[in-house]
Amino acid sequence: MNIKEGINIVGKTNNTKNDIVTLTIRKIKETGYQGISLRKLLAELHLTTGSFYKHFDSKDDLFRTVTATLSERLSQQARQTATKEKDPLVQLIDLGEFIIIQFKKQPNLMGFLFFNNSILDLYQHNGTSHFPLLDDTHQLIKKIMAVYPTHDSEKTLFVKVWAFIQGYAMLIQNNAADYDRVLLTNTAKEMIGVKS
Repeated sequence: MNIKEGINIVGKTNNTKNDIVTLTIRKIKETGYQGISLRKLLAELHLTTGSFYKHFDSKDDLFRTVTATLSERLSQQARQTATKEKDPLVQLIDLGEFIIIQFKKQPNLMGFLFFNNSILDLYQHNGTSHFPLLDDTHQLIKKIMAVYPTHDSEKTLFVKVWAFIQGYAMLIQNNAADYDRVLLTNTAKEMIGVKS
């Protein structure tokens, strides 16, 4: 207990990591991630760099933590908004639609989530990562391959699907294309090799 102020300051220390992550997410949402300054973040939270390094090894470590947090939130939201369809192809289309809508609604957060350099190692990870949205997509690809015969490997099909969703989302975000679920559906079927 701080005798001068008569308050217990221990609780603040327990929330420091969460406070840094929360403020970082807010700043990314407002202005993007490219200009994030640790010095400015810490000043806004009245923290020292020593406090920061008790919780994170580096700015990249902070960004990986933010990526995991955002991915978990979006993954939960995607599951809640998805139809209860059992067909994994329809589930994949629902997930793609969700991601595309988020790129339009939250361009800075989605740009960070998909394109910041600190997440590159997550794409190389096999199995469970700290990127639930990516893991969910991998699981859907496995289910699709169990239901629909395809000539592609799981990795190749994942790359096709992930690249298309990202690219289509960027076109829509930049007003170069309008969202069309029929186009998304037909493209997914073509990639997988399902006859319309």
